[in-house]
Amino acid sequence: MPPFAPAFTLTPLLQRQLVAIDRCVGFLEAVDLDTHWRQDLRQSARLQDAVSSLQIEGSSLTIETAFRLIESPPDRVLTEPEQEFLNYLAAFDAIDGIRGDKKYAVSRRDLLNLHGLIVREVRGGYVNAGRLRDTEVLVGDRDGDEIIVHHRPPDPSEVRDHVDALMDWLGEVKEHPTPAQRDRGKPDLWIHPVIAAGIAQHRLVWIHPFLDGNGRTARMMTTLLLFQRGYDFKYLFDLSTYYNKNRDRYYAALRAVDATGDYTGWLEYFLGGFAYQLWGIKLRAAKLGRGVRAEGVDEDGSG
Repeated sequence: MPPFAPAFTLTPLLQRQLVAIDRCVGFLEAVDLDTHWRQDLRQSARLQDAVSSLQIEGSSLTIETAFRLIESPPDRVLTEPEQEFLNYLAAFDAIDGIRGDKKYAVSRRDLLNLHGLIVREVRGGYVNAGRLRDTEVLVGDRDGDEIIVHHRPPDPSEVRDHVDALMDWLGEVKEHPTPAQRDRGKPDLWIHPVIAAGIAQHRLVWIHPFLDGNGRTARMMTTLLLFQRGYDFKYLFDLSTYYNKNRDRYYAALRAVDATGDYTGWLEYFLGGFAYQLWGIKLRAAKLGRGVRAEGVDEDGSG
């Protein structure tokens, strides 16, 4: 199997979006937040992200139910939506350990572990948690008695190789070569961490490595990659809510890459949502912080 080599163009819009995102990184590093405020904002962001990610997949769980579940766990067997929510929070806790560990080599094992946490004791998780699929699948929507197929993921015999090729690519684009490596002719393949995370999210959805839980796992893996490369934004960002507000646009942006092989449009959507969410964080942090004022951002998240 050839190496994974995603195609995209670093458009002026993408460049402006990256500048806006990196400005937010600097702002959040400088802002002085009260510890209790930061904890409250972090919990709120994680609850919103978890609920939105589950709702994208059709869950009936609401924010109100999620808050009650955290504040007063029921003395009964949990419903499946409730268990899915707690699984998502457990996955968040699991990735905290590699926050900022840029030397950590993300691997297939991390993906399998995240999937095992996310689908534990829920649909598909009793038998297939943390296991790559061994059967063919189709991705589509039901229209009456007809299935409208949007995507035919790779044959199960190719899934492991596709996942490993993605992980290899993530390792190659993670760091600039050292001066000594450049002297020996090693090319500089570094890609901005947010772009790399966005590409990885689509690729995992495209590979569809599991029988169930692919979207949830891909979005959590995106968060892992951002945390690992130093883009944790003090744990305050919530990207899934942006997707959930317009699911049709989210899926259309993903499917456009399937049709063309070009990641540019998806990345403009992904980074636009990312920058927009971070703008909200800056507003909240500026309001709660001391002595730091937020700057403006355009609707496309480009600043």
